[in-house]
Amino acid sequence: MSPPHPVFLRRLCVCADDFGLSQGIDRAILALIDQGVVTATSCMVLRQAWAADAPRLRERAADRVDAGLHLDLTNVDGTAREASLAGLAARSMLMPRGADHWRPLLRQQLDRFEDAMGRPPSHVDGHRHVHQLPGVRETLAELLNQRYGRALPWLRGTRPGPASGAVAFKQQLIHRLGGPGARRLARRRGIPLSHRLLGVYGFDRDVQTYARSLDEWIAQCQDGDVLMCHPAIGATPYDGIAAARQIEFEALSALSPALVEQGWGVRLSPQPVRAGH
Repeated sequence: MSPPHPVFLRRLCVCADDFGLSQGIDRAILALIDQGVVTATSCMVLRQAWAADAPRLRERAADRVDAGLHLDLTNVDGTAREASLAGLAARSMLMPRGADHWRPLLRQQLDRFEDAMGRPPSHVDGHRHVHQLPGVRETLAELLNQRYGRALPWLRGTRPGPASGAVAFKQQLIHRLGGPGARRLARRRGIPLSHRLLGVYGFDRDVQTYARSLDEWIAQCQDGDVLMCHPAIGATPYDGIAAARQIEFEALSALSPALVEQGWGVRLSPQPVRAGH
């Protein structure tokens, strides 16, 4: 006998960042996609592992995982070396809004994604959240409208979830890089935007502590939130969060989508926010 009222399941998109940065990162993400834990991944098309591993991601069904572009403006040489985010943010703040400075690099990355995947990105976000910077976001919105018309990719919002202390401060710092402006722009240009961003922390937890954080994020999620993660198998040279990535992979591997649904009423799924919604 069915229940008198259908049970509404909150949908949570678990998005693994940095696909294409290294083979160890890509192996972890693909394994978690196959497990049903990771339901979206954001791709770094300028990094060294992208060309080799993109065909393996392309094999995964588009209705099982959102594959999107992780806009990359701090790439140095294809490795995990990083240019200064502070310098990048300062240039974006000082540059005239109508400047075409970012257009060639954004167009190049969209082209590389489409060439490798054979389809447009399901979403666009930014490595170190650069997609929301002033100037970058306006150019990105214009390119998305031009290229994809009504079938627009969703953008990842950075509105904070519940937190306190240092984590709350970090969430606010990320959001203030340009989150409110990106939200207003997305609304004006008709671009779907995800809800809150979960998964922010200091990359300073052991497996048990990170697993408890996962439990908390899942328990407090709202429908359409994104839980950001950075799993990896093994270490990537020059990667400042290499140890945290391996801890995340171990904890995420222990998650069961079926038990998450039964225990929390949360379905791990691709992002439900789409054009026209």
